[in-house]
Amino acid sequence: MASGAEDFKAFEAAGWSRRATTYGRVTGAITARFVGALLDAAAVAAGMRVLDVATGSGNVAAAAAARGAEPVGIDVAEGMLAVARRDHPQLDFRFGDAEALPLADGSFDAVVGAFVLNHLPRPEVAAAEFARVLAGGGRLALSVWDVPERARFVGLVGDAVARAGGTRTVAGPDPFRFADDARFRALLDNAGLHDVAVETVEVRHRVEGDATALWDGLLGGSVRSAAAVEALSQATRERARAAFAELVEPHRVAGGHELPAVAKIGSGRRP
Repeated sequence: MASGAEDFKAFEAAGWSRRATTYGRVTGAITARFVGALLDAAAVAAGMRVLDVATGSGNVAAAAAARGAEPVGIDVAEGMLAVARRDHPQLDFRFGDAEALPLADGSFDAVVGAFVLNHLPRPEVAAAEFARVLAGGGRLALSVWDVPERARFVGLVGDAVARAGGTRTVAGPDPFRFADDARFRALLDNAGLHDVAVETVEVRHRVEGDATALWDGLLGGSVRSAAAVEALSQATRERARAAFAELVEPHRVAGGHELPAVAKIGSGRRP
């Protein structure tokens, strides 16, 4: 994969489009557990104009609408937008780049982004864009994953690949750089926001099925980890699958696995 920012975004957009119909099996179900906290951090309420950046399958936008808000969902993955429009035909979903939003200044009362910073080559550019489209007094809330040692579901595949002798992930920006609270706060401060705060939210999520089903489900809801697995030889891939089964054994419960998922939610207000 080329290292340029635009190439990385194209890689991500294509990868999420391919996984749009499998995302919800595991990863999408886990991310959905954090939607309420994200909307709370942005103070989303009835009558508000809300922008959901990297809307994916539209779960956050739908939850905002359920609160009586008027959401617009935006994403660069056409496959994800197709799923969002299919599942939530009453809502407004548009194609757009988080780093260059095709939207007017001050046009939203709140902006939210569920785990979008993990996937952006230029998060500082995106944060400035999020602040730009906020009306005065409006709130921005963004979620990111904590480090893989704490958010185990995002680290298990990479750990298995590394144990098998492969490269943990494909090239690209560090997906966990904003797991550091100070760095996350600095991103929001530098975007011109006030009352910046970062909170940690932890859940334990149950996934039904054996280790093979969990492996397949996680790969169906990732792009960079899946690409790292796809780059392996067949023999190394089988070693990675075996390593994964060992790694998830401590999380096994009757009928499935229970995985810890830990997120950071950063928020701030446009003055």
